[in-house]
Amino acid sequence: MAETQTSMDPKTPEQVNGVVLELGGLRFDVSLRDPGATLRVDGMVDGTWTPMLRFDDFVEKPHFHSPASGPSIDFDKSLGEPLAWYIEQIREHLSDWLERAGFENVLSSIDVDAISANADRVAEAMSARVPAGYVRVPGIGFKRVDEST
Repeated sequence: MAETQTSMDPKTPEQVNGVVLELGGLRFDVSLRDPGATLRVDGMVDGTWTPMLRFDDFVEKPHFHSPASGPSIDFDKSLGEPLAWYIEQIREHLSDWLERAGFENVLSSIDVDAISANADRVAEAMSARVPAGYVRVPGIGFKRVDEST
């Protein structure tokens, strides 16, 4: 499986573009944006890499886009930690997401099992993207660092 990294260490919180993982025929582009981490899922449509889904694990307002060009859908925090839920969707429900987003035509050209088997790599890449002044707490998400201690 191909993995492309920027010239910066992928664990550096300040980096904008982190890592692109090519898994099972899709690209998982993980980056740090001001309010948190973003996961873009791109697939090949008519010979061109096309944004299909986007998961934004933001500090204040985690949300997702399905399709990527669609409006943001607020994450329901009763579902737990946003990142864990996003990764579960990729691991267990990716085909459903692609169909709902209107990209069912790419399903025959991707290896959903390979993507599922490598979902932890996407989780690790996302976990490494933490905005300045925050830490990632398993089971919770982002938590502001108390600078007074």
